[in-house]
Amino acid sequence: MDIVSRKGALGCCGAVVILVVSILILIFCAGTVEPIEYGLVYSKLSKNIDTSAGVYEGGWYLIGPMNNFLSFPRTQVNVEFSNNPGSKQKPVKVFLASKN
Repeated sequence: MDIVSRKGALGCCGAVVILVVSILILIFCAGTVEPIEYGLVYSKLSKNIDTSAGVYEGGWYLIGPMNNFLSFPRTQVNVEFSNNPGSKQKPVKVFLASKN
């Protein structure tokens, strides 16, 4: 093997190593949140929630190697109150109570 082909082989091997390392870093630093959830970033190292990062919606995010997501369901209930006199629905009575 001459010097030129040896340099080419080393360059190709170096590129493959860099690619593999980059893929591994992305795998260990990425976190996912399901589309029907919200997520908060939780540090496994400090055992704290990162409040400065905010709330994440569904998707893939780079959050770091020692972090993961705490997921919460994203549910919404719409309640519509109508004063329509032609409505066939019975009126809804709502009672609220609080205990101090």
